[in-house]
Amino acid sequence: MTSRVLVLSLLFAFAAPAVALGEEVRIIGDSIGEGLHLASGYPSPANRFNVAIYTPKIFEQIREMPRGANVVMSLGTNDAVAGMVDASPRVAEIAAAARDQGVKLTWLGPPCVLKPWEAHSQRLDQVIAAALAGTSVAYVSAQGTDVCAPSLHAPDGVHFTMAGYRLLWQKAATVAGIPVVVAAASEHRTVVHNHTKRPPVRTHAKKPPPHPRPPATPKTPAPS
Repeated sequence: MTSRVLVLSLLFAFAAPAVALGEEVRIIGDSIGEGLHLASGYPSPANRFNVAIYTPKIFEQIREMPRGANVVMSLGTNDAVAGMVDASPRVAEIAAAARDQGVKLTWLGPPCVLKPWEAHSQRLDQVIAAALAGTSVAYVSAQGTDVCAPSLHAPDGVHFTMAGYRLLWQKAATVAGIPVVVAAASEHRTVVHNHTKRPPVRTHAKKPPPHPRPPATPKTPAPS
């Protein structure tokens, strides 16, 4: 192999995206997962209705995933609001389901909420992280001070603005090895709102010349 070919090969290797060539990316989970779908544009069956660690819905979503897919899952918010934190056995079952389905799973835990039950969110975050240690599932905590900023939250204090979802997606995608690309649709909405057409400003405009009056029609003399 010539030195030039070797250099080009190394350049292509380092320039390759973190996500494997042809790898399918999916997002599953609860309503926070819906927001990740909007922020990323990747396909998702994530649903706000009855999706929690202790419901069968998440297992149904995992079984929908194509084998070999790179899957980001948001799960735990609905359990935290109910005060459920003893989730270790169920977490192990979910990790086993992902393994059996042959998917690479990254779990985004219950995010910081501006609610009294944030204490349950923090505790569940610790429980999930400990239960996943040593498994093939990567865990991403969403309890950092950056995520807790009120400016990133929707008025309900649980869900997020698009900026908040983009931050959560960046955290999860970085761990999952997925290039962070903002959904084109959301970018388009921003462009539409920020670009308002204004009338052009004229400088040293000259007044147009007055239109010439049409020649007067000669009067016909009256008969004598």
